[in-house]
Amino acid sequence: MSSALREELSMAIAKAYNLKQAYQMISSGKHTEVELAFDVDADAFFMLSTNYGMTGAKITRRDNHFVLRLEAEASSASH
Repeated sequence: MSSALREELSMAIAKAYNLKQAYQMISSGKHTEVELAFDVDADAFFMLSTNYGMTGAKITRRDNHFVLRLEAEASSASH
């Protein structure tokens, strides 16, 4: 992947700096990918995966953070 394409893709990902902000971004319906740019403890990870995993969301590890990728319909209907 070219660096220009990688930069474009990373710019499309919203960054949440705490759990409250992550939930706000996810439930707003404006973002299909939210980078969890903070230390996610086991409880928060479990809550996110439970709340959004059933709607088709995927949590992956990218660099040093987790990224929550939502299905387009799930981002506005969840939580």
